[in-house]
Amino acid sequence: MPDFDSIVRRIDSRWARELRMYALQYEEERHKVRSSWIPDSVDDETWFELYLMATAVEQDIALI
Repeated sequence: MPDFDSIVRRIDSRWARELRMYALQYEEERHKVRSSWIPDSVDDETWFELYLMATAVEQDIALI
């Protein structure tokens, strides 16, 4: 992808770093919200399945 490489070389590295930090903070916040939907009483396997379901529901809602 020569076009992509040239774009990456031209962008301001500070801007890219700020966007990366924003994305990481946003995903961390979404993780907290998804986790809050899951009861503490479930086992690890069920917790993971419910987390994946919460992620899928959140994506479905975003598409609407």
